[in-house]
Amino acid sequence: MNRIPLSRRRELQPHPLWLFEENYLLLRRLLPTLHSGARFVLESDTGRHALGVRVDECGPYTSLLVLTTGMAGEGQLPPPMTLRVRVYHDARLAEVIGYQDCVHIPPGYAARMADGFQRDERRQVNRLLHEVLQHCRRHGHVAVEQV
Repeated sequence: MNRIPLSRRRELQPHPLWLFEENYLLLRRLLPTLHSGARFVLESDTGRHALGVRVDECGPYTSLLVLTTGMAGEGQLPPPMTLRVRVYHDARLAEVIGYQDCVHIPPGYAARMADGFQRDERRQVNRLLHEVLQHCRRHGHVAVEQV
């Protein structure tokens, strides 16, 4: 079996936080202004809604967003879902901290199949957020603040 040396494997893999950094950048491009209590809808130029965003908390260092999709069967997005996202402004990172009815996603070392969690559950839901945000960006969705 031909194995790639460890040093070469590290070169091929992106930085461990790249996904969280990318999610932050995508969120900030789609939502340039955040303030507590704000509600946004990301919609395309044809008026199709892709994502609802509610800002539950907004501080100088972190914000808590609740993202909701409602596009069952439309486009490439999955069925309706809810993602709770913590945005770290000082570190320029965004991380999914909960989804659907799951309030807390355990870290990999604490995740057990008996509890219904995969070891890479956090990475999976953050990857899902990344794909949803990329979809919105790729299809020209813009934030419209709801009053």
